[in-house]
Amino acid sequence: MTTTERAATRRLTPAARKLLLLPHIVVSVGWLGLNVGNLTLAITGLTTDDPGTQHAALGAMYLIGGPLLIPVSLLALVSGVLLGMYTKWGLVRYRWVLVKLLLTVIAVVLIPLSLLPGLRELSALVAATPADRLADTGPLALDMLAAGIVSTSMYVTNAVLSVLKPWGRTRRVA
Repeated sequence: MTTTERAATRRLTPAARKLLLLPHIVVSVGWLGLNVGNLTLAITGLTTDDPGTQHAALGAMYLIGGPLLIPVSLLALVSGVLLGMYTKWGLVRYRWVLVKLLLTVIAVVLIPLSLLPGLRELSALVAATPADRLADTGPLALDMLAAGIVSTSMYVTNAVLSVLKPWGRTRRVA
């Protein structure tokens, strides 16, 4: 059996592909939504003069991101890998799929290593500040804002790549 024949036998039926594609899209859009929400909260927390608004906005970032970011990112990664493995696109056959995979893996790794600890620390800092005073977040809130901008840019890039499918196939190694 040739490589092409083996790949063809592993392909999903159109119905199965749609059944896997739908949750992948929903989870990926949800992941983008989580990031846009946290980005909005970070901007609000950094720009307000009202201590109550700052505390609510910056405290909510961890309440939202803490329980959701890891499972949502892993579901997006796993469903994307399955789609790559069992559709004509493959995981490394096309450059756009490979770039999406790399961006997603980077994000999945950085969430527990950097983003969640930062959100947890920011939430604790705000909680330790009296309710009638603005929390001195130092560079931490700016770091979370930067993380939100970078991650949202990555997810929008992935969405654009999914629609435009640029660059063609990767080179085959002989």
